[in-house]
Amino acid sequence: MSYQIRRLIQCSIFLITSILLCSSAQARVFTNAEGVTLDAELHSMDGSTVTIRRHVDKKLYPLELEAFSKKDQKFILAERAEGRLTKYKYTGLEEATSVVEVEKDQKHFNASARIDSILESYWKEKGVEPKPFIDDATYLRRSYLKIIGRIPTHAEAVHFLKSENPHKRTQLVDKLLDSPGYVSHNFNLWADVLRAKSIGRDGTQHGGIYYVPWIKEQIRNNVHYDTFVKTLLTAEGYPWDNPAVGYYLRDFGMPLDNMSMTAQVFLGTQLQCAQCHNHPTDVWTQKEFYQLSAFTYGMKTGIDINKEVPEIKEVFKYLRDEGIIDQKDPDKRNTGKTVRDFFQPMRYGVVNTNRKLQLPHDYQYDDAKPKSAVEPAVLYGELEAAAQLHNPSQRVESYAEWMVSENNDRFTKVIANRMWKHAMGKGLIEPVDNLTATSVADVPELMTYLEELMKSLDYDLKQFLRVVYNTRYFQREAVIDNPDLDDDYHLEGPIFERMSAEQIWDTIATLMTPDIDNNLRESYTGSSNRNQYNSEQAPPAVHMLETMSTTQLAQHIAKTAEVMQEFEAGRTRLLEMNNDPKYRGTKEMKEAKQRNQQLQKEYSAMMNPAMEADASGSMMSMMAMNEKEDKNDKSDGYYKSNIRRASELNSPEYDGHLLQVFGQSDRDLIENSESTSNVIQALFLMNSNQTNQMMAKNSTPVLEARLVKTPEEKLETLYIGFLSRKPTPAETTALIPYFMENPEKARERIIWAMMNTQQFLFIQ
Repeated sequence: MSYQIRRLIQCSIFLITSILLCSSAQARVFTNAEGVTLDAELHSMDGSTVTIRRHVDKKLYPLELEAFSKKDQKFILAERAEGRLTKYKYTGLEEATSVVEVEKDQKHFNASARIDSILESYWKEKGVEPKPFIDDATYLRRSYLKIIGRIPTHAEAVHFLKSENPHKRTQLVDKLLDSPGYVSHNFNLWADVLRAKSIGRDGTQHGGIYYVPWIKEQIRNNVHYDTFVKTLLTAEGYPWDNPAVGYYLRDFGMPLDNMSMTAQVFLGTQLQCAQCHNHPTDVWTQKEFYQLSAFTYGMKTGIDINKEVPEIKEVFKYLRDEGIIDQKDPDKRNTGKTVRDFFQPMRYGVVNTNRKLQLPHDYQYDDAKPKSAVEPAVLYGELEAAAQLHNPSQRVESYAEWMVSENNDRFTKVIANRMWKHAMGKGLIEPVDNLTATSVADVPELMTYLEELMKSLDYDLKQFLRVVYNTRYFQREAVIDNPDLDDDYHLEGPIFERMSAEQIWDTIATLMTPDIDNNLRESYTGSSNRNQYNSEQAPPAVHMLETMSTTQLAQHIAKTAEVMQEFEAGRTRLLEMNNDPKYRGTKEMKEAKQRNQQLQKEYSAMMNPAMEADASGSMMSMMAMNEKEDKNDKSDGYYKSNIRRASELNSPEYDGHLLQVFGQSDRDLIENSESTSNVIQALFLMNSNQTNQMMAKNSTPVLEARLVKTPEEKLETLYIGFLSRKPTPAETTALIPYFMENPEKARERIIWAMMNTQQFLFIQ
């Protein structure tokens, strides 16, 4: 039975249970033509094909409109007519902010036991002793940092440490997997892997501010990994309609580079060398790279708005016919620039074309001639729909199906290995994205089992992680691995590692704001070429094309160009006045400045008339603020109310931010973060007023410590808050005298010391 047929059978089985489908207007139950209730919700509609998302596993399935009941057919067509149901998405549903919970199943514990059994056999074969099991405090801190990317709050730590429930570790895993923090932490992982940016040109023109929230939504909804990847590889349209096109727009104008990134991320195969010549250390040839690239070479990441968008073509024609644009007239050429700037956002989309790929002009091998056309072919295995390769959409669809097929062992191996590393600190095969024909896992039997497990769970990453986090292996002491010694590590325990930049930031944020996981960013904004972008809406030009006639829009643009011309002339005049001493400080110059400021505002308003204000407001994170006198306690409230997790800040953050200082990826290369320590980091933690003063005065553990009476209780509260454990008897004996002598100074010094220790910065 083929993979595709088996999936259709699975879909049919699951479509017999009931579900309420909630729209923004009312709750609705969908049924098929036979009256059977559908366990799914609307996703999109292309022609007569309606795509639904199955609730049980969030997978997408296409059905013909006639498969629905007559009543539902009428509703679906009405939703399309209202513009809520498009080729790319359905906006009639209220956006869910809750996290889809992990499936709780006994089979997970059986799988966890199987992993432990394989490792025990491996240790016996190697003659090594595994590390002992960790105590509750160490397990607590490790679980929070590994599963949701931050330390527990004081209240969370106290609750767990006091619990006598024998199943509390398993219950903690489930609690964390089902929390908003899981979304935040795993977004950081995939933002690094996919090089997602919400700032600069990649954030605005290339759709990053739409792509970043979409990635979070996939994690929040626990969309299965194979569905997630297929959605990326087949995405087309504009980012505000279909945010997944951010995957292709991230490599705008570079289709061959995009294929290199695709192979590295999803196949763990680095083909960059094969772009220019046969791979020197692997089996792949340059021709094979071009054959694979031929599948997606037609995914064009630029749109000629003058030719490919009829509505814009009409606007340009009107402006030329009216003489408003004239290439021979310098002033009217400037008007043409305003027109191009106005429609700039619509240049950046993905269109699936029949563009053909050719070998380079300097191709040097005997198996083909330079500049000869390349027919698409996969690296290994076969396509299920190879006969359809002449059709652009079917060609990409076939390629995406091949990529995510269970029969593509490399696809399964890479994601199983990556998630093992995500949980344990090191992959069974390293590097996780550079597998070769000679790569062998540290424990081949375990690698094989993890691949089988991933397939059996239907690529549900959350269920896979539930298995891994419930192993006894996850509860063993951490091991310091020396990468320079090949035989130094035999999986005696998870890897002892420094927190990532995001984990450090999120930990500090947690100390200041206990409910940090719920302080979510409402939208991302940016600007480029005088265009304002907001992740909650399409650019103004799109809105105006939909609501204005050709004449109205053309006239609006012409007026906008007139304002711009007056502004440019005024700016030139201001420069002349600045260089002439007789104008300095005069009323004439003051009025000229005011007029130009007014024109600038007017121009911006005319370029972006449909843009709503950013609901999230300006966001100034605590480490990015300019240094201020720490005596100003009024700023503390502002700091605390504007602290958000790393996933809710700029992606990535700008230079000088704590995240950048501690090695956050610049998102230019895949997983380009850095976890090594340096002097700047040490100085940052030791001397930052924002860190030390705020932690010592207004962090949650400090506020909790003020509620207890004795020095011993205060010390214990600080330790639990910052280190997730109680002080040892020796620490209590050494520190209590300082508390007795000067409580304020003792508290500040103890906190400073804790934050600059390995216990605070490393995951044990």
